[in-house]
Amino acid sequence: MGISILELVLRRLREAKFTADVAFPGQKFPQITEPVAAVHIEKVDRANMTVTVEVNIICPAATGGTACEVEALRATEILRWSGAVCVQNGCTYDGISQVYVVAVLATFTCVTEASKCSLGPGFRAYINDVVQPNAVAFSEEEVPGVQAEYVMGESAPAGASQGSSLWHIQLEELFPAGTPEKAEPVGAFTLEISTDVKTEQYYHCRWTSVKREFSREGLRKTRKGIAMLRQEQEDE
Repeated sequence: MGISILELVLRRLREAKFTADVAFPGQKFPQITEPVAAVHIEKVDRANMTVTVEVNIICPAATGGTACEVEALRATEILRWSGAVCVQNGCTYDGISQVYVVAVLATFTCVTEASKCSLGPGFRAYINDVVQPNAVAFSEEEVPGVQAEYVMGESAPAGASQGSSLWHIQLEELFPAGTPEKAEPVGAFTLEISTDVKTEQYYHCRWTSVKREFSREGLRKTRKGIAMLRQEQEDE
C-alpha cells in the first residue's frame, strides 16, 4: 500500500517541476544547489486505511528560509489537490549541510481496489496544458454519425450535423470555500485526461453549459461540452 502512494506522490511533485526522490528517515541532507523534495513513508495505518507521507523541502542556504517556506507551500498545495490532509511545519536550518528544511506531512485516505491503493479521484485533468487541480469526476459519451458545424470566422464549433463521431464531455470540480475558480478558456480548447495507465486527448472542445452548486463543501462546478476529436495513448 505504501509503495504505491510513494510512487504517486513523487509523480505529482515531478509534474510540478520539483526535483523529487525517495529519502530514508534520518538520512543526512546532501550538498545541493537548488531546492529538492525528499520523500518517505512516515506512517501506514492499515486499520483506518491511511498513509502519511513526509516530504522534506530542502533548499540551499543561499536561497533563504522564506523562499524555502514558499516552495514548501507550493508542495503542500499540490498534495492537497491530490486529496491529502497536510500539515506544514516550520523552517529549520541544518548547519552541517548548510540547507534550510521544511517538512510537510501529508495523510492520504486510500481507495482500494484489488489490493491497490490510489490517490484522489484517480485522474488528472488539463485544459490547454493547465492542470485543473479541483477536478473530481469526468465522463465522456461518443456520439457516432455527426460532424461539427462552424460559423464563419469562429474557431469553436457551433453545433453538429450528420458525419463522423463527436464526444459529449463532462468535467466536475469541487472548489473548497475560499478557493478561486480558474478563468474559462477562450474559444476552442484541448482537454487532457491522464491516469497512471493511459492519457486521453480531446481536441476542438467547447463548453456548452456550466452549472454551479454552492454548499458547505464549497462550490461544485459541472461543465458539459463537446469534443470533435479524441486520441488515446497507453502509458509505458
